[in-house]
Amino acid sequence: MKRLYCEFFIGVAVLFFLSIVSYIYVTQELTPDYEEVIEFNQVHSVVNILDEVANSLGQSRANELLAKYVEENQLSLIAYSWESPELIGEIIDELQAHQIYLEDTYSYFVVYGEENQVYKIFPDLSKPIWQKLDFDETLLWIFFYAGFAIYSALMLIILSRRFRGLEQTTLALAEGDFAVRASEKPGDRLGSLNSSFNQMADKISALITSHKQLTNAVAHELRTPVFRVQCQLEMLEDSGLSAEQLHYVAGIHDDMAELEQLIEELLYFAKMERAAIPLNLSSPYVSDWLDKLVSKCRQDTDLTINIDYQTDETAAVDVYQLTRAVSNIVRNASRYAEQCIDLRVFRHEQTLHIQIDDDGIGIPQDERERILEPFYRVGTARDRESGGHGLGLAIVAQIMARHQGKVEIGASDTGGARFTLIVPQALATD
Repeated sequence: MKRLYCEFFIGVAVLFFLSIVSYIYVTQELTPDYEEVIEFNQVHSVVNILDEVANSLGQSRANELLAKYVEENQLSLIAYSWESPELIGEIIDELQAHQIYLEDTYSYFVVYGEENQVYKIFPDLSKPIWQKLDFDETLLWIFFYAGFAIYSALMLIILSRRFRGLEQTTLALAEGDFAVRASEKPGDRLGSLNSSFNQMADKISALITSHKQLTNAVAHELRTPVFRVQCQLEMLEDSGLSAEQLHYVAGIHDDMAELEQLIEELLYFAKMERAAIPLNLSSPYVSDWLDKLVSKCRQDTDLTINIDYQTDETAAVDVYQLTRAVSNIVRNASRYAEQCIDLRVFRHEQTLHIQIDDDGIGIPQDERERILEPFYRVGTARDRESGGHGLGLAIVAQIMARHQGKVEIGASDTGGARFTLIVPQALATD
């Protein structure tokens, strides 16, 4: 915001400076300087009077009147001879032609009477009137730039308040609040930006809602035909099939079971996307639910599953959802691990860490950010050979987001994958 203010103020100052330069160029180069003409005529009148006084009353009387004129107007007077180095050719030519040479505002050379000497008349800067005149000019510029600074500051305060409101709306939309909209009141809007943002938000909200409804509808509608196929398979098994035919029927059973699991994951994922569903928080010891999960997972695999509690504390979590998250990762690891899966529970800076390592082929570093996206498949043998639906880890990410936590993905000490669930809940010691 400071940078924006500086850029705005400097831009206005430069624009004003260019305007002044243009004004001076037009008034002094393209048109006559009428103030200079008026001053020339006034001085010329004084010189004519001094000429008449010198001719009628003598040069000394004219000099006295000039000295009095200079004193009353708080000016200074210096007399030069024609040979003085101060008088350059331009000044001498002008004096010989017109008896006057205007050097600057209130500063000029004159000759009169016998024209034996050239007199320079200029402001006496020691006099208070000239000091006040300079101060008034300086004060004018101070007020001018201060006015611009105050105007710029007020404009930036107004704009920053409006930008801040739009920024908060944008952040709320990014965090999943698709009902939020930018205010279009005259005191809040930034031209048509607020309206354009709301149009974009409406389209995004409609697209996300349509996607959720489609996912939910497809999952529900698939359940009925799956159930019918399973019933028909059971009837087919009882119809006296050959051993070869029974083998094919068993394969169909496996495929239907996998399809049913996919439907279940789709429904659960759709449920997780509905942010309105509250967490069912409780505070059991971590080992109470994690030991049960590990025991169940050991029954489903021949791999060794180790668990190391570096801390065993209570944590405010939704046990069902966090169990589902850990289960998804452990089952995912069982597809790729060679010999073992290692779980480690520890505490770090008031957060609960559940770390799951496997000794498989690992996950390429450039794939780790996207592997938590729905239906994303790693382009390596890790996914190609093991199958999977691409929803398990997306569900994990949803569960951790609802706990205001996160999932970190790295490499284990044995070269496989490492998933770390970080739950930023207040932990209570024994």
